[in-house]
Amino acid sequence: MKNAILCSASVLLLVLASACSVKEEQKNPAVEFGKKITFDYAAGFDNGTLFDTTFELAAKEAGIYDPNKVYQPVTIVYGKDPLFPGLQEALLGMKIGEIKNLRIPPNKAYGERIEGSTTVLPKTSVSNYETLKINDIVAIVGLDGNRINAYVKEIGSENITLDLNHPLAGHYVQFSIIIKGIE
Repeated sequence: MKNAILCSASVLLLVLASACSVKEEQKNPAVEFGKKITFDYAAGFDNGTLFDTTFELAAKEAGIYDPNKVYQPVTIVYGKDPLFPGLQEALLGMKIGEIKNLRIPPNKAYGERIEGSTTVLPKTSVSNYETLKINDIVAIVGLDGNRINAYVKEIGSENITLDLNHPLAGHYVQFSIIIKGIE
């Protein structure tokens, strides 16, 4: 009889404890597919140079401030909105307030650099060629009909050389991320 009461009390405690942990998980949910998440980040190279951030003060201090950019946390639907693989893997399972620092290899970030992946076009084939600068993005239509973002590598008197690699291709990137919200 004593064992039956003890067993019943143990089962009751386990049920109550599991109910509490479910409520705790609901209070601080984890990042998972389909959830809307909001996060801040700072992104840089291995040498510590910052190249992007959601923090205005950090952008100003690093000399990368853009007055046309709105510095605020990013909100995405996890698994639906595009993220490169290394960042998507890092976010999975994070909780509100959690901070992660990570180093992402090129193949899980902006891709490996493919040498010789350039194309030369006549200037006049690009609609806004008069205002283009080195590293500007130009959308071109590939042979398969898909749009490709290319980066202005060189501007000659008659032609423009475009690099089909992302400017950060081939680089390891460092990310610091903090989860601000999960819905």
